[in-house]
Amino acid sequence: MFLLVSLDLPFVYNANLDEGRNLFLVYIHCIFVKIYASIPVSKRFFSAKSLNVFELSLDKWEYPKHSHNFFELIFILKGNGQHILNESIFEYTKGDIFLLTPKDEHEFIISEHTDFGFIKFTEQLFIEKTELVSDLKWRKNLDAVVLHANSIPENIISNPTDRSHVFELFRIIKKEYQTPSLYSRSILLELLGALLIIISRNLNKNVAIPTISEEEKVSDILTYIRQNVLDKDAIRIKKIAATFNMSPSYVSVFIKKHAGISIQQYVIQTKIKMAERLLKQTNLNISEIAQKTGFTDSSHFNKLFKKYTGKNPSDF
Repeated sequence: MFLLVSLDLPFVYNANLDEGRNLFLVYIHCIFVKIYASIPVSKRFFSAKSLNVFELSLDKWEYPKHSHNFFELIFILKGNGQHILNESIFEYTKGDIFLLTPKDEHEFIISEHTDFGFIKFTEQLFIEKTELVSDLKWRKNLDAVVLHANSIPENIISNPTDRSHVFELFRIIKKEYQTPSLYSRSILLELLGALLIIISRNLNKNVAIPTISEEEKVSDILTYIRQNVLDKDAIRIKKIAATFNMSPSYVSVFIKKHAGISIQQYVIQTKIKMAERLLKQTNLNISEIAQKTGFTDSSHFNKLFKKYTGKNPSDF
């Protein structure tokens, strides 16, 4: 089996952020690449906005079963009926909340006039969020919401108090979104962050921790390497092995077997990908890029860049 997470979708390096935050953006980007790679072909709705908040009042659902290029929080403000999500059918009623990822296909069958509330958001919103905060606890909440949302396809909030808080947050977010003023964007990001943390808390309570398969462990190790690629101590074999409760001798064999590449090669490949983006998207010179991506000198960087891409850095 061969497993490598592609980094070929558009990614913008922000030179104003520190390396830790930019690595986090790479991490977010990889999560979304992984999600999009598994999306089935179907009728698909697209949104150019990173955030959209609105309500719909309907007697009949007029949209065929579809998926999106965004995440969607759906609040049932009034009414009842059925929610067809992927291959399952769920009864919905006032007070229910659904979270859909770009993987999901859905439609509603309305039995009683229904008021829906929607918060739609894309990958770009998470990138904006990292520009405001450096707390990597946000990453853990992102993990829970992005990667485990499908584990609870029904109403995602089981705690009555949390449900009340989430609906109140929706009302505040909608008002702030529809009547923007000074600092509205920052306020919206913080409010949505609070909402997602509450969702994360409920997902973590309700989702049974699955046994990690070999494929998931490979993905976790590769993600860890990408997150820490500029930290020499963190990506030493002994440290990786200790982090994932494996022996140092086995972790190298394990990655080579399942990913088709050695850990050292993957580290270099990840750095080269970062360097390639910096060459395309910033005005940094080759020497500065070599330093920022952890290469000892420009000569060494040039040689490896040519080996892995077939091009010279000066070609960009």
